[in-house]
Amino acid sequence: MDMVGLRQARMTPPLPSAHTIGRPRFALFVDQRPVVVLSGMAGYGKSTLLAEVTRHRQEHGVAIWLTLDDSDRAAARLVSDLVSAAGISGLEEAGADLTPLRESTMRAEPQSLVDSLLEVFYDAAVPLTLVLDDVQHLTGAPASASLVDHILRWAPANMRIAIAARIVPPLRLQRLRLDDRLTYLTHDDLAFSSEETAEAVRVAGLDLDFETVDSIHHTTGGWPAGVRMAILAARQYGLRQQVPTQLRRDQALAEYLATEVLASLSEDVRQFVLDGTLDEQVCASLIDTVRGTHNAEALLEQCLADGLFLSRASSTDEPWYSWHPLFAAHVHRRLVTDHPGRATTQHRAAAAWWSAVDAHAAIRHALAADDGELASNIFAEHWLEMLMEGREDAVLAALEELPGSSVYCADARLARAMILVQQGKTDEARFEIDAARAGAGQVPEPDHDGFRDRMAVVELFRTGYGLGLSAAIEPAEALLERFGQSRHPTEPAVLASVQMFVGMGEARLQDRRGPVLDMLQSSAATAHDAGLVALELSALAESCIPAVAEGRLSEIGALAMSVLTRAEERGWVGLATLAPAVAFLGWLDLWRGNLHEARAELERSLSMILPFDWELRGLTLNFLTKTCLSLGDVAGARRAMTRLDELIGSGRTTPAWTSMLAALESLVLLAEGRKREAVALAMGPVTEPEYPMARPHRATVLLHAGLTVEALAELARVPTEGRLIHVECLCRCLEAEARAALGRPDARESLELALAAAEPDQLYGPFLGAGGKLRELLKSHLRHGTSHATTVTQILGSISSRQARGVTTRGQRLTQRERVILHYLATNLTAAQIAEAEYISVHTAKTHISHIYQKLGVSSRRAAIRRAAELELY
Repeated sequence: MDMVGLRQARMTPPLPSAHTIGRPRFALFVDQRPVVVLSGMAGYGKSTLLAEVTRHRQEHGVAIWLTLDDSDRAAARLVSDLVSAAGISGLEEAGADLTPLRESTMRAEPQSLVDSLLEVFYDAAVPLTLVLDDVQHLTGAPASASLVDHILRWAPANMRIAIAARIVPPLRLQRLRLDDRLTYLTHDDLAFSSEETAEAVRVAGLDLDFETVDSIHHTTGGWPAGVRMAILAARQYGLRQQVPTQLRRDQALAEYLATEVLASLSEDVRQFVLDGTLDEQVCASLIDTVRGTHNAEALLEQCLADGLFLSRASSTDEPWYSWHPLFAAHVHRRLVTDHPGRATTQHRAAAAWWSAVDAHAAIRHALAADDGELASNIFAEHWLEMLMEGREDAVLAALEELPGSSVYCADARLARAMILVQQGKTDEARFEIDAARAGAGQVPEPDHDGFRDRMAVVELFRTGYGLGLSAAIEPAEALLERFGQSRHPTEPAVLASVQMFVGMGEARLQDRRGPVLDMLQSSAATAHDAGLVALELSALAESCIPAVAEGRLSEIGALAMSVLTRAEERGWVGLATLAPAVAFLGWLDLWRGNLHEARAELERSLSMILPFDWELRGLTLNFLTKTCLSLGDVAGARRAMTRLDELIGSGRTTPAWTSMLAALESLVLLAEGRKREAVALAMGPVTEPEYPMARPHRATVLLHAGLTVEALAELARVPTEGRLIHVECLCRCLEAEARAALGRPDARESLELALAAAEPDQLYGPFLGAGGKLRELLKSHLRHGTSHATTVTQILGSISSRQARGVTTRGQRLTQRERVILHYLATNLTAAQIAEAEYISVHTAKTHISHIYQKLGVSSRRAAIRRAAELELY
């Protein structure tokens, strides 16, 4: 089943049904002011109106559509969806380049990514429309709502924004009202006018007199869904005048109208609708499974043509459809009332279908069939898989609904224990594990081995949390050995989880590179063969860290990006087990000299890392400390190192980290201007075991402190056998700079070795952070001849660009023309509009904007405005 297609369907406006009427007055509302908000309950036609406006505006520009759901409550997912929606809108055909945004979706901070997306909007030369539908899902999600506020505040002047919600979340709309930039439409505005009600009746092919139409309009209050239901109900009556009377009955209007709609259908379509509304989101194979038929797709298309509150949600390999929620709920209630036995049977069939697609939906159907044992059995089989997909909320929701007397209650205890472990509540987890063990006797015999395996996994995670991943290697390996000797097949989710756990632990120890990759690849293969995509991606993400020892860093970077892209397509943004892939990309960008990107990626990975993964957290803090130092943010480096110091002080790390911390401390002391303390620390004894980068960092301090001979001596002590490529690059780079400072002719030899190490994966970071002597040596090296001329040219260009930015941020003034353009940046004008206002070409305007960003050391319009304010340039 293609759940990716279901997600992409949220990024296209719904197609009009056969009986949709045009409402051109709403196009005027969108054109009137930059922002329009449609607020009204379900059935007021908000999505239909916005779809009509979108199609109208697409004739003269680009329209971006996004229907939000609960997943967008996560800010990172919301931004990811916005970038994806922009990608399929036709914006790129209009000249925009979204490739950098797609590549950074999983890595950049949401706020930064929104700023980058706005930059793309500002550069667009066509009118833009952004439509956000079902924004009520952001209620109670302040981070995501803040991003929408940010877009509303900074949207370019050539963009119109339309928002629809049943209940509008707390957005900061008052400023827009005061600036007369907001049109706010509520129920009264969205309701059909009497003329529109009459038009809807006419389009439906009904010949009703004025009084009947007027009565329908007033009885429904112009509620579009109610009008439509009334029209369908009217088809069954010989005396049309009875329709308004029937609609005034005391029972709830929506429920009565659903009943009348069903009564107006032919028997086969009526029965199909009754059977097909068990879920709001449906596809043909689901309904055919529930009904035991093969014609669901044709009947779904017929319902679309008949305007039966159904919209096409996707046009991928297997189309998905959406029933109007109120319609589906009331129609299904009718099935339960009229045919309770049939409803139970169908819920049971739906549970079987959904169990292969979404276990939570399967559990819901099993409970609707009043089959608590089936629901508990599905839960027992899938809770571990759901947790590995990061769906803790779904597991907790299921635990609330499952019966307390099932023979599978022990698995519910295990699931609670695993969640508690992930929350760091090991004592409470221990209680749940003991309770699960006590209830193991109730587990049916055929399921007993699987239950025991799942319990072992929970115990394993509890050990890892309490003592660290490395401490869990031995029990995990023993567990794998037991699986291999067992006569019963091990559940793929269990086997892949334990294999990954062993690989994680070994990767953190960093002393058995080959076996680590083999184990993680086995985990990925096990998960892949079983269709456990989240586990497969998690194992592949884990392989990024130990794979560094194999070289081919660009290849690993491509793997990391592929993992994150596949996860993003499925909505698994922020999945904790993907943190190693994000951390690796941050590390790689650090070594490549892409420092701002590195910092964003490393900070993002720190927010994802599992609580008990102290080793990865420590490594990432190590990388972040060095990134901050390279950016000149000494305070940030000190904060990151302090967190690392606290982690080491807790006794939860490997012994080699003591030398890591000492080396970092010397680097930070030097950056703080405390040269004597830095040198003393760098020349002190190295604790054993020694961290691989400890001596190169000590050499860096000594070299920058002017102790060139001592720096060379320190570099000579770095082992050459098995030296990692990035360590080789840094050591040779430092060696070249030191020898050049001493006037030694062999500096060029060291430089050539450094370039040879850096070139395959563009590891330019060590060169960019080096001193002036290395820059001159590079120029001389280029004149005298090198096998890496292109690499030298690229490095020199990057050094020049970085130095220019460094001078600028210390006070270089903008030109008069750039100051003029800077003032425009504080408005909502696009680059094209700025060019028109200043009588210059768009290219020239963009060039000025680029120079402003460069001189201010920023990468977005909002950041430029903020920095300019700090420098009092306004």
